[in-house]
Amino acid sequence: MTFHINAVDTSGALSLHRETVAAAIKKANELLADGCWNVEIIAPDGRSYPCSALHQLELEHGH
Repeated sequence: MTFHINAVDTSGALSLHRETVAAAIKKANELLADGCWNVEIIAPDGRSYPCSALHQLELEHGH
């Protein structure tokens, strides 16, 4: 499973990926702490989770 993390910073758009939900959420939180905005995670099923729904993502895809 691959989770895609998208965000925007002062240099432009970022697109990263992580293999687990925990790693994706960790990276999304790091991006938020670094001042990025429009942070979202795209789950393997195609659903988009904005930063306000990261807890929901963990509940649905966490183990």
